[in-house]
Amino acid sequence: HQHRVAIGLSSGEVLEEFDMLHQAEGFDPFFARIATYEQQYACSAAVAMEGFNGYARPLDTMIRARDYRLYNINNLKLARFKEIFPGAAKSDALDARKGLELFQLRDHLPLAKDVLQEVAVTPQENDILKRLTRRRRSLVQRERARPQPPPERPASGVSGFARDHQRCGQSVVSSLLN
Repeated sequence: HQHRVAIGLSSGEVLEEFDMLHQAEGFDPFFARIATYEQQYACSAAVAMEGFNGYARPLDTMIRARDYRLYNINNLKLARFKEIFPGAAKSDALDARKGLELFQLRDHLPLAKDVLQEVAVTPQENDILKRLTRRRRSLVQRERARPQPPPERPASGVSGFARDHQRCGQSVVSSLLN
């Protein structure tokens, strides 16, 4: 329903922390704040978030559309990182600040680099194929869920093939011999 956001500089200075609704009313102020800091500090933005390709939709797509660098925070590797550098109990606010720390340390500490995985831009064809594949899967599932009529039973002692040919006015034997 919401994201915890921490905005900071590569020097480690935390500029702002806030909660953002995961809906249009939250996205616009989020991007406006980032744009303000980009202008103020003459730098480009990079965003790290948990849940890429899951709970983050459509925010992750909106971030990529603005040409910001997007990083996925690997939850398992973040937990290991926090074991090595212990801190307070888990909370979204602490995880957001840890994300900023990871940006600082990624060039100096291999473990930090592993936690942040840059999300590559995918070709438009891949996105189209993904949508088509999901649409096909949806249609197949819908078709399978539809009640099917019971199979037609052949008349006593007459196979379906023979019955079909009898309807056409031909006998089975003449059809097979022709």
